[in-house]
Amino acid sequence: MRSVPVFQSVLAIHLINTQQKKQYKIMKSNLKLLTLFALALSFSFTSCDDNNGSDEDTELPAIYAALPGTVISEDTRWSTDQELTGQYYVLPGVTLTIDAGIEVSFTYHNNDVDKVGAIITLPADAENFETPQPSGRLVAEGTANNPIVFTSARDNKLPGDWGGIVLAGEGINNIDGGKGEVEGLPDAIQYGGLNNNDDSGILKYVRIEYVGFSFAEGSELNGLSLYSVGSGTTLEYIQVYKCTDDGFEWFGGSVNAKYLISSFNDDDSFDMDEGWNGNGQFWLGVQVAGADNGFESDGVKTLGSGGETNPTLYNVTLVGLKQDGATKDAEDKNYGMRLREEFNGTLENFIITDFDGLNFKLEEDTRDLFPNSLSIDNTIVWNNEGFNNAADSTDFGAVTMEQAPGFTNAAAYDYTVANPVTGATPPSNIFFNSSATYVGAFGSTNWATGNWVRWNDN
Repeated sequence: MRSVPVFQSVLAIHLINTQQKKQYKIMKSNLKLLTLFALALSFSFTSCDDNNGSDEDTELPAIYAALPGTVISEDTRWSTDQELTGQYYVLPGVTLTIDAGIEVSFTYHNNDVDKVGAIITLPADAENFETPQPSGRLVAEGTANNPIVFTSARDNKLPGDWGGIVLAGEGINNIDGGKGEVEGLPDAIQYGGLNNNDDSGILKYVRIEYVGFSFAEGSELNGLSLYSVGSGTTLEYIQVYKCTDDGFEWFGGSVNAKYLISSFNDDDSFDMDEGWNGNGQFWLGVQVAGADNGFESDGVKTLGSGGETNPTLYNVTLVGLKQDGATKDAEDKNYGMRLREEFNGTLENFIITDFDGLNFKLEEDTRDLFPNSLSIDNTIVWNNEGFNNAADSTDFGAVTMEQAPGFTNAAAYDYTVANPVTGATPPSNIFFNSSATYVGAFGSTNWATGNWVRWNDN
């Protein structure tokens, strides 16, 4: 694939060079090819080798033509390594496929917002095309030995070198009106709808590294941002490494996720908001100096309004700052889990260890839901500050175990346990591996190893 750099927020034209490729024209008049080339200096072009389409000309809806970046407007496959600049938008009805083993790198933005690298899939659109289009899809399916890596193009890579991956769908959230705007982008991209089965693609054996960018206070790009993403999407074996914000963040939707690693990210390891109600199993969060919480989870902005964040999560290991001798300042404590705003959920078989702050900080509105709407059970807590108050010590004493987790070699990031604590009731949902009746993300087998995982910069 080759691309000409974007000039500010100009219109995007997608030119195709073979007879089987369809062209999208921004101008409504019948422009000849010579005229299009004359405009090339002020428009963004994308030319891809493996597209399939017809020769019929189709007008690109103005709402997408005005996006400040490169528009991927028909099915595209990247079979070779890519070095990109700026934002790439996958339109509704379009699939971007990336082959196993491909590295997608983004040039450093130098704090120019138009050059902040990101891949953004857009939600379904029933209004702006001749026929309704489903959500755009990113299909990045690697293998353990041939992962797909999204990274910085700089020789000396640092957190924040590029933005991140954003999947925006039409799942249900608890925002007033059901529509929100994606954080951390220069243009407003809406998400949300009524389709919790929505499909935004497949991410499997993927690493997202040296990411994160803050456009404004409270408006940041995370490593992997999931905006009302539906359960038709597959998320497995994904690592976010060295992000300046959260590793993973959910904003509503019902997408499920297995085998996630959030490592050395500056804010929260996992953040769940706006009514996300999916399933998760086998998650590992490993923190670094300056990080905030293992979990930061908001239920609903208007208490009592319903539709709270309510996931079902099994087999999670959260490792805090003390593992490297770091401490967190008093302004924002380093909690294992910070649950608030009537957060609901089923949280089973956790290990929460080495946090500077509390095992779990439960705000009053959330603590009151235990044990009916909020279930925490069969959990090891160790070497943290302790419980929120005496009541928590009593309430949660029956469902937590204060004992060393017994990691095989935490210094080498091996969080397997030779003699795992077992006996938990296995999950019944078919999404889960019901044989994992042990506490924590690992039994005696280490799944967080292989070429898809990075634990240092070498």
